[in-house]
Amino acid sequence: MKFIIRNQAKISNKYLRFAKWKIRTLSGKFRELIYSEIYITRISTKPEIYDAKVKMGVSGYDIVVSARSQNLNQLWSTLSMKMKRQLRKSKSKMKKHT
Repeated sequence: MKFIIRNQAKISNKYLRFAKWKIRTLSGKFRELIYSEIYITRISTKPEIYDAKVKMGVSGYDIVVSARSQNLNQLWSTLSMKMKRQLRKSKSKMKKHT
């Protein structure tokens, strides 16, 4: 699977590795991810608010999930729940069409 990361907020690599790990586990579970693009921006500095968008390439239309938070751990947990829900929905749609 191919990863593209656009880190405009200049956050540390440990958060990026954590995000990649979360996406890899979802990819192993659902087995339909082709690629993933992660866009991270800092919206404000005081308080620091981060905006993250994840674009997941699956067969059919791509899935785009976004979230905002002050805490990066909370941001990634919210995004992982949203990604899991959207992958589950796309998998059920694919089963209906076959």
